[in-house]
Amino acid sequence: MSQMVSTESSSQLRDKTIAVLGAGKMGSLILRSLLNSGVVERSHLRGSVKHNEHAQELRESLQISVGTSNLEAARNADVVILCVKPSGVSKVAEAIRQVLSPNVLVISIATGVTTEGIESVLDPGVPVIRAMPNTACRIACGMTALCAGKCCQESHMAIAETIFSLMGKTAEVDEIHMDAVTGLSASGPAFIYIVLEALAEGGVRVGLPREVATNFAANAALGAASMVLTTGEHPAVLKDEVTTPGGCTIDGILELEEGNIRATLIKAITTTTRKASQLARS
Repeated sequence: MSQMVSTESSSQLRDKTIAVLGAGKMGSLILRSLLNSGVVERSHLRGSVKHNEHAQELRESLQISVGTSNLEAARNADVVILCVKPSGVSKVAEAIRQVLSPNVLVISIATGVTTEGIESVLDPGVPVIRAMPNTACRIACGMTALCAGKCCQESHMAIAETIFSLMGKTAEVDEIHMDAVTGLSASGPAFIYIVLEALAEGGVRVGLPREVATNFAANAALGAASMVLTTGEHPAVLKDEVTTPGGCTIDGILELEEGNIRATLIKAITTTTRKASQLARS
């Protein structure tokens, strides 16, 4: 697992021209992270979007080249990051194929689109990496899964790790697990927000002001997650530390178990994983 940007990787990235195709929420976030890091020169960053109005907004806010042509953005770029919808990845890859430099690295964040699928559209030998970031990248606390295509070398993965480490942590996984990572890591925050909302509502019900209840619920979740990551203990072990005999916590746990919270969350991850594998075909 990687979190820090190494000096070696940073220097490799500094000389690269990076194009982000589909500079929507995540695409523009990648561009902003690269700009704020100072790792890449402003003149070496490009973006593309669908509409002229959005392109103008990004040009003004980021002060980089942003247009509506994927072809022009990708022309002679060293790294091309595909942030388009899954159903449009093959079309975009085919459209830009003719202008890609011989040593280009292609990174895709599209759900459900395999590296093999992208490689089949591009010229033989083009390295492709699949990435799956999540929403916390917005505050540099994200988690991004990376998997390498068949033509990738360690230097290519180092570049991808550098880019996404600017927004949090990265971990390399086998591609067979990417849909599961999508269901858990990319969709998981939405489920946690529902849990936090419900905990805060519980606090309101027993008399806490809403702002206070939300603050305590969020910090309880943050502390619990930090305990798992810092101690390395299994969540069940940490749960038992809180659950004293005859105390109030065990009564609350009984309510959760009677509400089938475990089964519901497991089913949620199973369903999102299945849907992730289907998006590229929809």
